[in-house]
Amino acid sequence: MVMPFDHAASFELKGIPGNIVQDVINISSDGTFVAVAIGYGFEADRARPTELISPAASKPGDIKLSQIPIGALIEGFRLNPRFEHVIFKDVPPDTSGRRTSTFRERTFSEETIPSAINKNFIELLKPAEDISFLFSILDSGTGRELQDEPTHNLASLGSSDGARPFRMLAQPLTFQPRSTVRLQIVERSDGVRGTLFIVLYGYKTFGRATVPQVAQSSFQTRAGESSRVIPFDYVTSFQLTGSPGNQMEKEIPINVEGGFVATSIGYGLGVETLDLSLKEDKVDSGTDEKKITLSDLELDDFPTNALQEGIRVRPTFIRIALENGSIRNFPMRLDTANRVFERLNRPEDVSFRYSIFEGGTGRELQNQPINNIAGLGIANGDRPFKKLARPMLFLPRSTIRVRVEEKFGRGTLFIVFQGYKRLAGVAGPTLIRRIR
Repeated sequence: MVMPFDHAASFELKGIPGNIVQDVINISSDGTFVAVAIGYGFEADRARPTELISPAASKPGDIKLSQIPIGALIEGFRLNPRFEHVIFKDVPPDTSGRRTSTFRERTFSEETIPSAINKNFIELLKPAEDISFLFSILDSGTGRELQDEPTHNLASLGSSDGARPFRMLAQPLTFQPRSTVRLQIVERSDGVRGTLFIVLYGYKTFGRATVPQVAQSSFQTRAGESSRVIPFDYVTSFQLTGSPGNQMEKEIPINVEGGFVATSIGYGLGVETLDLSLKEDKVDSGTDEKKITLSDLELDDFPTNALQEGIRVRPTFIRIALENGSIRNFPMRLDTANRVFERLNRPEDVSFRYSIFEGGTGRELQNQPINNIAGLGIANGDRPFKKLARPMLFLPRSTIRVRVEEKFGRGTLFIVFQGYKRLAGVAGPTLIRRIR
């Protein structure tokens, strides 16, 4: 039997040019792995602790914008998710008695901020940066390098944001069971920290330890069966809370009326809006027009979910909102003030790790959780859907289990298995690919 499979290697980059890191991919003993394409993605560590200006003992909601460093206002900042239990009051239970509602408006704590977290109370969010590195790959099964010298990532793999088709290998490369693939990285970007993923896309064959000769015909319909084969998508969704490290799991049951053949995978993040509306507590009611002074704004004047996602001054409003290295101290119309700030929760910035488990055979479809950019492509949808190296058959009554680990972003994450379904009477042995 043949099934699609991804082998990934991960590297912790420190942002030190010349630093060398390496990882090894171990090919399991249960089958041969054939790589047909290669890709990569970078899971940047964007958050940087930043200290408040003239910090003083105060409640979290009383922190003024004038206390936020100017760099954080321009690039963006958020409340440190590690200290949400100190910053906010406990989430009240919903009608079912659970505390799992993730998008309710939170209430700031009435307790004074502990001095121990004053320097980590907020985090500056650096914008996404391009990464530069050299890499080399060694196949230990044959003892051969796959290039004559370390090659640059842009020259061999393309941009790190996933806005490209995954690079197809000129010829599929077979790795025998129990062999290893050694990858070495030489960093070239200064100050860019995070986790780099390099992924070999392909398929595994089970039942033989030799080079497989896979039948070229695949999941084709017989004469007269086309009316019983229909395009179909299986969809699963997750509510991302913006809490790094939070793990979630969903199962997709395959219905009983026929088998499902997955040919590609896509994903996307649904967010509410990038706009941000201020509360009207600070509105000057002594004039005919509603006005507000930016320097008087406190964190409690912003929606708490926006502060959890991250906010910044819109680039087009920097000259209006900031002056001489500080926020302007003059009244502004409320409708204008509502346009000064924007949320940083953009679909193209979502970051998570995922793994897929096929319940019918009890097999994982990758060797480790993989970063979304490395495994599926750019997050804004401006990409071809990832086509599986071999169509994957899910038998009736089996399940697809998807596990997600959050890194950055809030909203509804959709992961879609695209393919076709054979109705009852067609799904059976004719669907199963066999090795000759």
